[in-house]
Amino acid sequence: MKSVIIVDYGMGNVRSVWNAFKSLGAQPKIGSDPEDIKRSDAIVLPGVGAFGEAMKNLRSQNLVDPLRKLVLGEGKPFLGICLGLQLLAEDSEELGHHSGLSWIKGSVKGLPQCKG
Repeated sequence: MKSVIIVDYGMGNVRSVWNAFKSLGAQPKIGSDPEDIKRSDAIVLPGVGAFGEAMKNLRSQNLVDPLRKLVLGEGKPFLGICLGLQLLAEDSEELGHHSGLSWIKGSVKGLPQCKG
């Protein structure tokens, strides 16, 4: 069985994701140490919360460059869930303008307000 690491950068529902992978027979690990992430066979980046805060946390934990190298440079399998997927964009307009990981072209935009 391949090892899966669920990146804990303070913005995710890591325990729920861990439970989901465990129920599928995987041996997931939760962590934020770049060396642990490097040793894993696959990376999961979950997320719940605000885009800007998430990017701030990834930067403060020095995870941006290691993740880029492993996923884009080495082709390590990656799954972004919810906010973890949004962070792959170039930027977001949520609660101001924030730069993302820029792994994919595009911006995260808010949905227009419905008038009822």
